Amino acid sequence: MSRRLTANLLAGLILVCFYAASYNSLLQHRSDAKQTERYSSGIWNLPPVVLLAIAGEFKGLMADYLTMEAGAQLGTELVRKPEGGFRTVKKQYDWPSIHRLFVASQTLDPSFAQTYIVTQGWLPWTPPGMVAETQEILQIAAKNRPWDWQPNHARGFNTYYFLNRPGEAGKIFLEAAKAPNAPPFLPILGARLAQKGGETETAIVIMKSMLKDKNPEEPGYTDMVDRLHALEGVRVIEQAANNYAKTQGRKPISLSELTASGMLPVLPPNPYNIDYCMDTAGVIYFDKPNCQNSAPRNANQ
Repeated sequence: MSRRLTANLLAGLILVCFYAASYNSLLQHRSDAKQTERYSSGIWNLPPVVLLAIAGEFKGLMADYLTMEAGAQLGTELVRKPEGGFRTVKKQYDWPSIHRLFVASQTLDPSFAQTYIVTQGWLPWTPPGMVAETQEILQIAAKNRPWDWQPNHARGFNTYYFLNRPGEAGKIFLEAAKAPNAPPFLPILGARLAQKGGETETAIVIMKSMLKDKNPEEPGYTDMVDRLHALEGVRVIEQAANNYAKTQGRKPISLSELTASGMLPVLPPNPYNIDYCMDTAGVIYFDKPNCQNSAPRNANQ
């Protein structure tokens, strides 16, 4: 018997044992007839180093199985009604167990796309709000899939939507934009959010580095250049406003006050052909001419 045949038989035996253990665990954790069945596989209890050792050259296959196991626990269930037909029942999820299945799958195959896709589709939206756990899996996926812009795109979305950190989200979107074939909207969105979160300088540096690697004939190149010039204009105004605050003891309440002080006699050109604007919180906008819409700011701040 060849080594390859022996290895294949061993892998098959391991998977059969895992399936049997999973099914046995399923039977042991059934609730009574009035409750939804609660599935919980014991595979995730194995330490990652043990999983890696057992899987051998079949890490990808075992990762597929674990993700399928997690997916089998999600969604709704059809239950036959005594009078005939079926009714839909929502399952009672064991989210920590499902999360550990995803972690085990990713440990075995860090570049497996389905793991992070299913994780993003479920964990951050759960009642416990497992955003941090999702971000960890997405970050590992992004590291092991440098050609794929979607893990960082999902991370950026979670950071903005769930964590309410626009500046940090913008930087993550800009990282996603570095991947080959990333959509043109990513650098524009990333720069916008980074600037909104007070990360203007960071957005400028990243945008410049991205433009160095881009062909001027590529779609979206001109838009990126315009955004870079707009951010550079914002940075000039921010620096002048900071200098004003140092000398006057407070920030300017408007761009008119800033220019009248002589610290910035003329506003920089805006590639979007509209006036820059400072809102009542002191944030500078290059694409929002009527931005005086936030709560009044104390002039002594």
